[in-house]
Amino acid sequence: MTIPAHVVNGNRSTTLWRAAAGALAALLLAGAATAQVTGLYYQEIRKDGTIYVFNTYERYKSFQETGEMGKTAITLPGRGPNGETLIGENATAIDLFLFKNNLPGYDRPTATPAAPAAAFPNVKISGLAYISYQDGTTGGKDYSQFTLKRGYLDTQAKITSYLSARGTLDITQDTTGDWKPRFKYLYGKLDFGSAGFLTTTYAEFGLAHMPWLDFEEHINYYRLQDPMFMESNGLFNSADVGLLVGGNFGGDMPADYKKNVSSAYPGRYGSFQVGVYNGTGYHASEANTNKVLEGRISIRPLPDVIPGLQFTYFGINGKGNTAAASDWSLSAGMVSYESEYVVLTGQYFTGKGEQDGKSVDSLGNALEKSGYSGFVEGKLTREWSLIARYDNFDPNTNASNVRSKKTIGGVAYKFNSSNMLLLDYQQVKYDQPGKPTDKRTQLTLQVSF
Repeated sequence: MTIPAHVVNGNRSTTLWRAAAGALAALLLAGAATAQVTGLYYQEIRKDGTIYVFNTYERYKSFQETGEMGKTAITLPGRGPNGETLIGENATAIDLFLFKNNLPGYDRPTATPAAPAAAFPNVKISGLAYISYQDGTTGGKDYSQFTLKRGYLDTQAKITSYLSARGTLDITQDTTGDWKPRFKYLYGKLDFGSAGFLTTTYAEFGLAHMPWLDFEEHINYYRLQDPMFMESNGLFNSADVGLLVGGNFGGDMPADYKKNVSSAYPGRYGSFQVGVYNGTGYHASEANTNKVLEGRISIRPLPDVIPGLQFTYFGINGKGNTAAASDWSLSAGMVSYESEYVVLTGQYFTGKGEQDGKSVDSLGNALEKSGYSGFVEGKLTREWSLIARYDNFDPNTNASNVRSKKTIGGVAYKFNSSNMLLLDYQQVKYDQPGKPTDKRTQLTLQVSF
């Protein structure tokens, strides 16, 4: 069979065109590859068992002048062909060297993701309640009642890295029995950071903490039983309108101490607070123009030997909150010890007058006072504790038969670090002839959320 000439010529023509197109494509691809490789600079220097490789002429030239590889340099010990140390200007220089020498690729370390920036404002809402049943006698009269001893609704907001705020509503029962809210705290807080030996310094401005009670209540955690010694005898309460400045000494205690013993006021060598206030407390209006100065300093003398031991001084100087502005001064000292197994405190105070300014003689002079108190907590297990406290208070040191003596004993079960159930018995004996002893049995649930 004879094939027509035009068919043969057509196939040859098509074949030629395909060959030409393939050659052109190969040339174009080769050109593109050449252009890509040409854009990667590569140079290496071998010196004293080390191979230096470069991806830019500028770094190569700079290395020859200074001997420095730059901040982005990567060091790979033993990755050269004969076990040399390989130092590359960057990851690309390392890749080029390994490819050139037919060596295994470079496994880049996984980058640690950057911590997300703090979102402001950061708001936290919490609550605290003491719910109690009490049965006892006071002034010779029996009573039996369920009561709400405390109810907090607390809001704290982190506004910026150095500015925060707190507002705490506290319930109180008026003379009609109605439950009403009032502010216990309402302040702005500025965090100043550290300045040498002073660390974690801050200031509270507004209805702020006073220096003593928050500190004591973070050693004796049983505020649910009743107020602390000096507050229970009417000398002062825990907050007032004014300015408080505080901080720690010498950084913080170790993490295991803060976890297993206490994270409150954790200054390695102690802490301090000093404030100036209206002098009214948080539930009275100001009756004069006087301002009250208060301060606390706590020293932890042996943080590595006896970390839980602290010596604390607290002082007040001002006027009581009446128009007459009677004298009000107080000087108190406390020794405290905290550990995983036991908490001990002993305190003594002497002073004149009190916050409300009503403890005066017939001439309006403030009465001199003194007293002492001791507290112990024995931690049987993480859940069970035994507590005991003794208060001895003299409201007028110039008079006889006015002293009171309070004894407290109880057993507590802790559901966790901030929720517990306490059963306690309390009695108060009076030196005053004919005044009957007050007695009370109490079961209290502390709920924190």
